[in-house]
Amino acid sequence: MKERKSEKGSKRAGSSNNQNYNPGTFFNPISSKPFMRTESDFLGPVQVPDNAYYGGFTVRAAKNFQLSAHKAPPQLIRAILLIKKASALANRDEGLLEPIKANAILQAADEALAGKFDDQFILDAFQAGAGTPYNMNVNEVLANRATELLGGRKGQYLVHPNNHVNMSQSSNDVIPTATKLACLLGMTELERALIALESAFQKKAHQFAKIVKPARTHLQDAVPMTLGQQFRSYASAIIRSHNRIRAASDALKEIHLGGTAAGTGINTTPTYRASVAKHLSKLCGMPLQPTDDPIELTQNHNDFLHFGQSLSLVSTDLCRICTNLKLLSSGPKAGLAEIILPDVEPGSSIMPGKVNPSVPEAAEMAAMHVMGAMHSVELCCLNAQLDLNTNTPLVAFELLNGMDLLTNTATMLGRDCIGGIRANPKQIQHYVDQSTIVATALNPVLGYSAVSKLVQESVRTGKPVRQLVQERKLLPQKELDRLLDAESLTKPNLKTKKQGKGLVL
Repeated sequence: MKERKSEKGSKRAGSSNNQNYNPGTFFNPISSKPFMRTESDFLGPVQVPDNAYYGGFTVRAAKNFQLSAHKAPPQLIRAILLIKKASALANRDEGLLEPIKANAILQAADEALAGKFDDQFILDAFQAGAGTPYNMNVNEVLANRATELLGGRKGQYLVHPNNHVNMSQSSNDVIPTATKLACLLGMTELERALIALESAFQKKAHQFAKIVKPARTHLQDAVPMTLGQQFRSYASAIIRSHNRIRAASDALKEIHLGGTAAGTGINTTPTYRASVAKHLSKLCGMPLQPTDDPIELTQNHNDFLHFGQSLSLVSTDLCRICTNLKLLSSGPKAGLAEIILPDVEPGSSIMPGKVNPSVPEAAEMAAMHVMGAMHSVELCCLNAQLDLNTNTPLVAFELLNGMDLLTNTATMLGRDCIGGIRANPKQIQHYVDQSTIVATALNPVLGYSAVSKLVQESVRTGKPVRQLVQERKLLPQKELDRLLDAESLTKPNLKTKKQGKGLVL
């Protein structure tokens, strides 16, 4: 088995062959090696780039976990920063944190929220459980900046990452709370995209309201419906799923910040949980409630699972609707061709003039990816052990990236596809004229068995059902016209007659 290189000889330790390892590092122009400072923890000394605001913990984590090209979702870092502000305020109120240090943390957090230290949050999304590296990365950045604000230098830690920035906290309550907060803050953009998609479908429903077409069940001709009804059903599906997401997000407002390591609240005051929830609610502009049982929420991530399932449901709707759009637009000459999708790009590298349903295809793939990600959330939730769910970093990664992907997908689908869809009335009318979709309307007067024979003969001979009824003089022409009026068959079409106390057809 090949031995791992020592830190001294490893390229990952910041040598000139791996200068991008630490973003923002200054390199000595003579030696081409970074200027370094030495920090220490209970494992020993750690070399940290001298101008870095992160510290030794972050350096160790960055070396340990180089698993992907993915970093922390920016929304998660923003949420952690808001928690650090709320905690500093609460600890100052409780008399645990000196005002001068609290104010330095608050100013450092504001600078970070403004984007000043974006290149300092360097850790891989796949990392040690419970998100301790995320938490400590933020703690160190704020501690070093707060130390500078108090006249010190980086690494001196006049404001300490654990003792001061992390006061009354643990990664075990910070990261789940930050994940909830990031999801809630991301709801605005997701909801805006879903509302725009709903509106695009509703506009098409109104535009196509008078176009009668065959409904298809089992992919076979069924009964008349309007193209508008079909598109209105798509709008309704998105509305239902949107409402499910909104309802599921409400549970995320219950937080266990202040539960610290296992939910017991060790190293906090009895009033800290209520105080930090109040400050955090004010900072993020939404009502957050401290849970009655922090121990349970430390172990149980089912609120994330519930929210993830709501994202999976809207993804399912998007997949189904996009499949329908592809079928309805199939052709243009050898398919259904009832609708025409907007052309967005050439469809083939070999077949000239071919145009594909590219936007629905991309939306399908994105939605399927989200469904897979939400299955990862489910696995994270069921694999909690004893008194802590350590899978929060993956939960945060999947939920927040899933929300972003859904937001972009809904926006693209509404803007680049739905809004530009056109009906193909000539083709639709051809299907209506040639199909047996009106036959069901004859059941109440001719009976199911008799109409079944007419349908079978129509399929066999190619004669429309109307023509067969006329040839056999089964109904007066006026009555036949009334019964087989296609538009009237797209809604309840029977009249009732009062007879005694009941109603009969």
